[in-house]
Amino acid sequence: MRSRFFSCAALALCLAPAAAAPSSQSPAFARFVDMYLDGFAQRHPSIAGGNGLHQHDGRLDDFSAAAITREIATLKAQQIQLRAFQPARLTAHERVDQMILAGIIDGWLLEQETLQNWKRNPMLYASALSDGVHNLMTMENAPAPVRMRRVISKLASVPQLLQAARTNITNPPPLFVDRGIGMFRGATAMLGADLPLAFASQQGTPLMDSLTRAAARARPLINAYADFLETEVMPRATGDYRIGAAAVARRYRGEELIDQPLASLITIGERELAVYQQQFKAAAARLAPSRDAQDVWRDIRRDHPKRGDVVAATQMLVDSLTGFVIQRGLAVVPKGERVVVAAAQPFDLGFASMHASPPLETPPVKSFYYITDARADMSPAEQDAWLERYSYASLINTSVHEAMPGHWLHSTYMRRTPGKVRRIWIGLNPFPQPSSGQDGWAHYSEQLMVEEKFGGGDPRIEMAQLSDALTRVCRLLSGIRVHSSEWTLVDAERCFEERAYVPTSAAKREAERATYDPTYGGYFLGKRGILTLRRDVAANLGPTFDLRTFHERLMTNGIAPIRAHRTLFLPADTAPVIQ
Repeated sequence: MRSRFFSCAALALCLAPAAAAPSSQSPAFARFVDMYLDGFAQRHPSIAGGNGLHQHDGRLDDFSAAAITREIATLKAQQIQLRAFQPARLTAHERVDQMILAGIIDGWLLEQETLQNWKRNPMLYASALSDGVHNLMTMENAPAPVRMRRVISKLASVPQLLQAARTNITNPPPLFVDRGIGMFRGATAMLGADLPLAFASQQGTPLMDSLTRAAARARPLINAYADFLETEVMPRATGDYRIGAAAVARRYRGEELIDQPLASLITIGERELAVYQQQFKAAAARLAPSRDAQDVWRDIRRDHPKRGDVVAATQMLVDSLTGFVIQRGLAVVPKGERVVVAAAQPFDLGFASMHASPPLETPPVKSFYYITDARADMSPAEQDAWLERYSYASLINTSVHEAMPGHWLHSTYMRRTPGKVRRIWIGLNPFPQPSSGQDGWAHYSEQLMVEEKFGGGDPRIEMAQLSDALTRVCRLLSGIRVHSSEWTLVDAERCFEERAYVPTSAAKREAERATYDPTYGGYFLGKRGILTLRRDVAANLGPTFDLRTFHERLMTNGIAPIRAHRTLFLPADTAPVIQ
């Protein structure tokens, strides 16, 4: 597929806009984007902070009915302003940004005005609190004292946040209440145990005393609200989590710019699920022809580093992946930059996560790929169960997704993305924020490494990649079918367990995620869209197609729905984004 002979002229002819477009940016459009982002950061400071928009870091989201009414009016006014920009007067990149912002605004109107999840989902309130504080704990975009003062300011608004939750939430789905209770309890624990660790360098200072007092005032209030959910709300909660097929389709149109019938997405998902299952079984047969594929996969998961060796093993794998990406000519890795693997900080324990600098951060903050090893106080059985998640095969696939050539490499290219809209790292969409562009690229990267035979075509690596691929397809199917009442949660759980080979406990968690994240099929749809785009660009360019150039342009185009990428590569194209 890849040719080393690349013709810039041929690419320009293939990918040029059909009509002449302005070559310079529109100052008026740039001002509109700045206005939108600042207003967004005021209304949703916790999401904004994670995107590198820190001008309102000291605020908590205002969930009062009056504030949400104002937000809806603002969004409708911004819709009118955005439509007033004539596409012919914008650059190609600005036209794409206009399209993305139009979808984002419609997504928020769906969220705030139509679905009104602020009336039925306690998790939104818990997330605004915990994510906002957590960003200030972990993102070193400002000196510790500055971030501590912002945490203190945030915590001062906890009473208003909790009062809004008490006033607004009426008859939520029981599952949302249960998750919300857990998240609020987690926020209390974070403020008590993790917050002092995050700012340990300031121990003994008057500012640390002020922070400790602010946290001590907030914690009992948060616990009291969690108690209220548990004793007053949960016993009477009978709300329906299903939003209906029409709302799911509108979310995909808004957040992902995917305007295809849900039935067609289901057909594509079922087709690919069958393909992945056959590939999974074929890879297992290459290792052990007479054994069941799931038994082979269980053995692979038991082959993992010992406790204490996981971080070093991960760094070696990431360095090997980096060398492979360079050697195979898949992308240029910026000079002087390296993925740094580190043990997760005591106040930020999890599984494996890439803390990449948001591309809007100036200068970039330190990026780390954090790994949480098994704890010394775990029993041998608990340690083995934990370390199975770090089997060598799975660790490769996770590291591809999170770091090389996935999220980390993508983030470095986005420093050159035109404008600001597509340099937003975790999305501008309502909670949670799926992204066919961000996670689609990382998921595509997993398959790319198998296609390019990283590890010499080892079937174990392929099975790890396919295991995750199967899970991502079941997410698509579950999100659509659960909310259209075609499936129950038991049906969704069965999809993960029986068709994606996910262990029972994890299958239940995956199925339940569909209730509050109906468009979590974005991972699969993004990968599928990139594969389709790669095929079509290669067909147009013929022998001049260069895979490295394709990858670098895709990453530089930023985090955007796949429709936006397709428009930038193939401006006159009208084919379905997902095929």
